[in-house]
Parts: sequence; structure tokens; C-alpha cells
Amino acid sequence: MANTARSIYFAIFIVAFLSVGACSDPIFPTVSPPPTVTPVVPTPTPADTTSPEPVEEVITEPGLTSDVIRIAVIADGENLSINDGESESIWQAVEAWANAINQTTKLAGRTVVVERVDSAVSRHAEAIEQVCTGDYFALVGSASINDSEGLSLLLSSECGIPDFPAFIYSEQRLNSELTFVSNPAYSQEKNAGWAAYFSRVSPNAVERAATLFPELSPLVLGGNQTIEAATAMGYRFIYSPIYSFETDFLIEAESLVESDARSLTWRNSGNQLLLFLEAVSEIDPDFRFDFIDCGQNCYSPKWATSAGEFGEGVSVWLPHLPIEEAELSDELLRYLFYLLSTHGSEGVTSAAGVAAWSAGLLFEEAVARAVGLDSAAYDPENLTRESVIEAAKTINFWDSNGLHGVSNPSEGIPSPCFMVVTLSDGVWKRSYPSRPGELDCEESNLVTLAALQGLTPEEPSRENPE
Repeated sequence: MANTARSIYFAIFIVAFLSVGACSDPIFPTVSPPPTVTPVVPTPTPADTTSPEPVEEVITEPGLTSDVIRIAVIADGENLSINDGESESIWQAVEAWANAINQTTKLAGRTVVVERVDSAVSRHAEAIEQVCTGDYFALVGSASINDSEGLSLLLSSECGIPDFPAFIYSEQRLNSELTFVSNPAYSQEKNAGWAAYFSRVSPNAVERAATLFPELSPLVLGGNQTIEAATAMGYRFIYSPIYSFETDFLIEAESLVESDARSLTWRNSGNQLLLFLEAVSEIDPDFRFDFIDCGQNCYSPKWATSAGEFGEGVSVWLPHLPIEEAELSDELLRYLFYLLSTHGSEGVTSAAGVAAWSAGLLFEEAVARAVGLDSAAYDPENLTRESVIEAAKTINFWDSNGLHGVSNPSEGIPSPCFMVVTLSDGVWKRSYPSRPGELDCEESNLVTLAALQGLTPEEPSRENPE
């Protein structure tokens, strides 16, 4: 009964949240002001001149006092050639999670303070230095393309900060002994259920698949990992060039049309996808893909409303239920509720935002285990960076309060669960599985990558298997 009541309670607020996009002036419920109370003047007492001087609090952990815990969130600011400004959704999600914590139990008795750090794509090492030399207890909800840069400082004894990112883009970051991802989509174990699905429904199209990567090493690596995972599920890629950031896509579009590719797998900026499809239309107005898969990059209301005719029919795969079915997931409702209460009509939902919220939940669980929450051994004074890291290493069966399928953060193994939605008339609609509230969680959805190990120049001692 309690879960049902909570779901109804949250659902009321989600209706208000979803209506924000449809109305320029959203209406929120009004609350009667509290009654006026006449203050009582206390009887003055003589000053106690014998009281000892206040004892200054000794802080032994950066970003931690008896009342406050400070965390940082590193994300790449908007870059029209690489991303669509997912950083705003990420920052907002962590702030919403902190708001939820601060309004309820607090975190080991402490108020959570969040600070945004912009890594601006190419300045991740500087962002890490800012965090490591600053007053922060942990990194929570981060997502930066060049996340292996500055890793040596992150792992050094001078830093050693617990790291709970929303996404990772390098194997080095994933394998860091300080890093724990709630549902590591970018991993040596890769969820390729989406590829198995498209292979079943469009076998001819996956035999003539295309994909493109921007000229940035982590994205080229990620693209090749996607090719390997999809190939294991029956794909055959006949077109996979690397494009420059300055391109207008006309050359790439012409080559693609000549290749007669029938499907497109896209793992980069959703806005860049629209520019590419526009170029394809300019080269051949009659050219059509059998299907387009945009991963999770296109899943945001902003993209859906701006995509127009080129976005029609584009699909995305998600490791959790879509926001359109939030009433079927208590934790997804909590994310939307606190995003609304924290940021109002400025709140931005996205797949990246859900992942950042999930990162906050994983950090919350690690802190709870570190201090022995709900046990006779509970002691908030036991909270240290080291105790959080050690506690996180014990989290090997995790579904983020039912937000996603069961993953293993301690070993970097993602959940096999996924589902697919497709844009139709500007609205995301479920394509697979057909039943609302359902995910495909077959273990066969996971593929172990063999050919690519995620190497970058920061580890010169390791040889590329290629």
C-alpha cells in the first residue's frame, strides 16, 4: 500500500512536470501560507563569562565536516560539434538528487553541496586538478569524453577521490580502483541487445550497415567497440568513415548514398545526426534508411521537438524505462519529481540525466554501507573517502532502486536489460518490447569485447593488440 500511495503521489507531480513543455506559463499548485505566530521574547540571562572558547572543528577529509559533504560533477559544456549540451541535464540531475537527500534523511547526517565543473571536452585534466586540489569529498555523476586525461592525478595519493560517474568513455577510467559506475554501458562487457533486436526485425538492413565517427580518439574507439558488439549480433558494416569537425557532411553523404547502406548506427551528437541526414537528403532526396539507431544520444525532449522531418522514425535504445512510462517506475518518478522541485520549468530530462541520478544513488549506497546505516554499528563519524571506496567494492548486485536491470558496479559489468523507443510525430513511442513497463533482460544481450581494449596514449607501456 505504501508503494502504491507513493506512486500516486509522485504521479500527480509528473503530470505537472510533463505539462511544462506544452505550456509557456506552467501552473503549479498553491499552498496556503502558515499561520502568523507572535514571537515570545525570552527572559534575558546573564552572560556566562566562564564558558570555554569554542573548539574549532578538525576536518580530516577534504569536502567533509560534521554538517556538510561537498561533491563535484565534471561534465563537458555544450559543444555543437561534439555534444548537445547534455552537461546541463547531468548537473541538474545530481543537484536534484542532492535536494532529495537534503529534504529527507541527509547523507550520514550531512547536507550535500554540489558544485559544477566544466571540462569543456579538451580540459578534463584541468578539471581533475581543480577537484583534486579543491575542497571536495567525491566525484558524482560526471561524464566527459576525454575522461582518461588526468587519471594519474586522480589515482595518486595526493588525490584519491571516490569517483561515481554517470558515464565513462575509456577503459582506464572504468578499471580505475576508485571508479564505480551504476550501469556501465561503456565497458568491456557491452550491452548489444539493441543490435540483436534490429538484426531480428531488419536482417537485410543490418547486412548493409553504416556508422560515422568524429575525429576524437575516445569517440573513434567507442565507435569501433560498437561495431564489434553489433557484428557479434549479425551486423555487417559497409561504411564507417571518420569525419572532421569542420565537415558539412556532403562528401560523407555522397559516399554513403553510393554505398547503398540500408541502416545507420549513430553514437554521437543528435544535432550532428540531423545535419548528416540533411546532407544525405541534399545529395539524394529519395534516399531512405530502413532504420536509424541513435543509441541514447537523441533521447531528450529538446532533440525530439527540434528534429522535425529528419528525426521521424529515428530509434534509441535505453537501459531503463522511458520517461513516457515514468508512472511504472517509482525511481524514475522520484528523478522527475525532484528535478521539477529543484529546477522547475528549466529542468532538462535526458538519458544522461537519468544516468547521473543513478550515479548519485550508487554513491548514496556506498556511503550508507561505509557508516553502517540501519545497523547497530551505525556511526557517521566513520565516513571517509577510503571507507566509501571500500564499501563500493562490495556493491556487486545493484539495480539503482529498480531504475535499471541488475548490474555489477564493483566489476564494471552492465545490466543486460534494454528497450527501444522510436520517434513518431515528435513523440517517443515504445517499439520493443511491446508491453509497457517491460525490458528485455536476456543474458545473451551482453557481448564481451575481445579485439579492442580501450587503449589511449596515457598508458604507453601497454601495446595495442592491433
